[in-house]
Amino acid sequence: MARSLGSRPRRERGGEKRWWIVIAVCVLVVGLLVWLNAFVIEHVEVDEITGCPSNGRMPEAHTIILVDETDALNPDTIEYAKNVIYNEYRWLPIGGRMTVRNVISNPDLAEDIVFCRIEDGSNANGIIDNPRMIQQRFDEIAGERLQQLYEALSVAPEQEQSPIAEFVSIAMDRTNFGRNVADRRLILLSDMAQHSDIASQYGAAPLLDPDAPALDHLEREMAGVHLRIHYLRRPELARLQTDAHRAFWTGYFANMGADDIALGRGLLLGEPDNRETWSYDRE
Repeated sequence: MARSLGSRPRRERGGEKRWWIVIAVCVLVVGLLVWLNAFVIEHVEVDEITGCPSNGRMPEAHTIILVDETDALNPDTIEYAKNVIYNEYRWLPIGGRMTVRNVISNPDLAEDIVFCRIEDGSNANGIIDNPRMIQQRFDEIAGERLQQLYEALSVAPEQEQSPIAEFVSIAMDRTNFGRNVADRRLILLSDMAQHSDIASQYGAAPLLDPDAPALDHLEREMAGVHLRIHYLRRPELARLQTDAHRAFWTGYFANMGADDIALGRGLLLGEPDNRETWSYDRE
């Protein structure tokens, strides 16, 4: 029997119906994503200068870097400091906070350079890690302020005191560097020559006893803090910077509960050999 010209095959009608189902599902998914974006997903505003979230929440990760400005640093050491700071930034998770603080004679006059690792577009266009975009973002939020620090380090006059232990205590007292922060790293770029009214390693009888009572009120709980001491050698401190000096500092921090301590030099100081590192080359 001849089929009517006005009718369609059942298979053809079924295929058209499936297409309408696919379109309806796509519209539903798009609508759901729009709703989630508008009402569920939190949009976190960030500070234009620091790149840090403005929601008042404590960071999940915070790296504090103390840079010794009690005496001038030579160009090679400043270049090394630049790369240490940049790699620590790269290792931060998205949303992680970094504070770079200069160590000078008077802690009250020291300055903080604060910035955060936020989404920088490095995953754009299918590229998992776009070094150029990451460094561009780093330069935008921290480049100029850090450059001012590097220039100051190159001409820093010798300070009357070098209160390294005091600066560590101040760092540990920060509310955004307590046990409420999951990932804490404390980085020291210093010759570690302690000299203050409380304790001094200068002179004929340098303090090299980590249990000395003079240090008691500077002690803080450091359990869970990843501590990296980039030990800057100075020719004029050769008599001080001995194995005993280095043992003093590792013992001092161990007494406060620090269980991840590395003292030495190198971008991978205390890190796995296969951890990725980068060179900072500002144009």
